[in-house]
Amino acid sequence: MTHPAVIGKYPIARVLGTGGMGVVYEAFDLDINRPVAIKTIHMALIGQDLSGMPTTERFRNEARAVGRLSHPNIVAIYEYGEDQDAAYIAMEYVEGRTLSEILHATPRLPECDVLTLMDQLLGALDYAHLHGVWHRDIKPANLIVTNAGLLKVTDFGIARIESLMHTKITATLGTPGYMAPEQYAGGKLDHRVDIFASGALLYFLLVGRPPFEGTSAEVMHKVLNDQAVPPSGVAECARSEFYDDIVAKALAKNAADRYPSAAAFRQALAERKLAAPRNTGETTAIVVSGNARTTPAVGVSESSGRTPPAVATPTPTPIPGWDPATLLRVEAALAHLVGPIARIMVRQAAKLHPDLAGLASAIDEQLPSDADRARFHARLGGTTGGAKVAAAAQPHTPGSNPAGQAKGRPMSPEIVAAALRVLTKRIGPVASVLVKRSAAKAQTMEQFHVLLADLAAEGDEREQLLTELRKGL
Repeated sequence: MTHPAVIGKYPIARVLGTGGMGVVYEAFDLDINRPVAIKTIHMALIGQDLSGMPTTERFRNEARAVGRLSHPNIVAIYEYGEDQDAAYIAMEYVEGRTLSEILHATPRLPECDVLTLMDQLLGALDYAHLHGVWHRDIKPANLIVTNAGLLKVTDFGIARIESLMHTKITATLGTPGYMAPEQYAGGKLDHRVDIFASGALLYFLLVGRPPFEGTSAEVMHKVLNDQAVPPSGVAECARSEFYDDIVAKALAKNAADRYPSAAAFRQALAERKLAAPRNTGETTAIVVSGNARTTPAVGVSESSGRTPPAVATPTPTPIPGWDPATLLRVEAALAHLVGPIARIMVRQAAKLHPDLAGLASAIDEQLPSDADRARFHARLGGTTGGAKVAAAAQPHTPGSNPAGQAKGRPMSPEIVAAALRVLTKRIGPVASVLVKRSAAKAQTMEQFHVLLADLAAEGDEREQLLTELRKGL
């Protein structure tokens, strides 16, 4: 087929993948100077999907669902648009592999990787659920792991948006093996379908295969009627009995018997995460080498079908300007939260930031929750011998007034509107979410601008954005 040179305002660089409804392209946003992934749907295919919903409406739902979310473990949506030949979504361009590709190469991951991935996934789902959005199709192909081991949830194309505008729900959408019983049975759906799918994913990560296997009809029968064999009961698995009750609760046939929230599911795994063995000689399978193939940030199959092998973490070399002992202390503080990928995260941040405060702030951006950031800083302060270093490493937070910082004049609607104009040019519709959140937290104009710059950019781009925000008044 012939591919366009431009879609909307985006020049097309190459094809990333193809799916049943359209093509995924790598493109470039000239206004913001960044690569993007463009997911398209052929206008010729527009009609009604199996749910009876117009295909373009389902496509717009994806943009609305994710566009209202801002979370480090969720692929960002920048824009929805339509041209003569296709409807499209411009989204974050993610370097990495899908979890399905990783599991194809390494069916049973080390326990530390299992816990790290589940912690990130459940953190992202908890955030989405609190904003009235659930995914409804959690599976390995819809999870991307970046080169640094950061998990990204993508393809909210069949998400339910909890609003008065969208009340008709059809239970036929999803993937066999990860669909909850109520999705097969046509029952009322809520966020707990994601709890079931996450339980099925946890089982796969632990055992190396799904909890229910067979043809589509056989899988449906098993999901509705059978109990999965506990992970500890799978002979070749040899996993701890600790997981048996957790998996059983997540995979409960009745939604009321499952974990009431992704946060509760995450907490159930937290005890094991803290106790999981570290540095046992296992090589992590979720860290990708520097020449890794780029995966489109959408749930489609690549036409090439190539699967890169799992890669072990390289032997570290000294980083100029940094004391190795200091980096080891930061790594130890972070390892309690993310496992072996802490070394990769710390070293990548250290190459870009020459001081401890900048390093800690960069790591903060990769942690999925305020609670994790607080635990990281608490451990960082303890390992460096006092609260002084922890305070230095702690990123600036709204509402605080560090020594020497002059108080700015209070914000006005004009200041907020100007900031929204500046930020929208850079990151698109999600700017409204960041501006609203920052305006609610900041006590001064300068804090407002600094918080926006911290959320939306880094390095030289952050300084440029901060200048633009200040001049936008």
